[in-house]
Amino acid sequence: MASIAVYRAAVQTDRLGDVGTDYLAIDTIDQMVKAAVMRYSKDVPRPAQVDDVSGDGGNYYGVEASLSSWVEGFSRISKIEYPAATIASDEFPIYLEDEDFQDDYWADASGTQTRYLFLPNHAPASTETMRVTYSVSYAWTGSPEAAATPAQDFWAIVDLAAGLCCQTLAARFSRIGDTTIGADSANHASKAQEYASRATMFMKSYEEHFGFGDDDTDQAAGYFAELDPNPRAGYLFGNRFDR
Repeated sequence: MASIAVYRAAVQTDRLGDVGTDYLAIDTIDQMVKAAVMRYSKDVPRPAQVDDVSGDGGNYYGVEASLSSWVEGFSRISKIEYPAATIASDEFPIYLEDEDFQDDYWADASGTQTRYLFLPNHAPASTETMRVTYSVSYAWTGSPEAAATPAQDFWAIVDLAAGLCCQTLAARFSRIGDTTIGADSANHASKAQEYASRATMFMKSYEEHFGFGDDDTDQAAGYFAELDPNPRAGYLFGNRFDR
């Protein structure tokens, strides 16, 4: 379990150095850390979550209402055991075929767009149970927020978050360089190249930790992020960049 503050400090102090919060707001760094953990969740999935869902005699079941750890935009149902085996009785599990369930049926429920699990060929009775297996991400919980990511992957996730931060800095300096002239423009272009290079280095470190990209057909995807479209006054111009 590592808190957002611990991740942020590692990104700032051990990876970005004097960039710290001079060029990136704390909230932006936190968003990059969370984006890194989400990417990590896809690259190195958590053990699947399994929930038992009681039938109600119908074909539709609200996904978020039925599955306790569902993460909208990330989770997918991989298999459904129905009816769920009684382990104490040594029953054998029976799984639905892919065509027997759909986890992305959307409908308007009292003015709210709701995702449903749709069972076209079954309507479990109230006496029956479905055992649903689905993917979950490393969630941020508590106050202060923390994620239960494995300790052995902490620095790899820090590298990925630092890479995302450097990509954002490269994009910002590149934009500023396009709108200025002379030595100032050349300085911004140089910084854009510097941060792009550092982003590549950090991303490579992340990928090497997990053995990604060992050949030309197995390259992990990259990010190019810009999460602060309405910065504070003086955030992009003035003293923060006149160095």
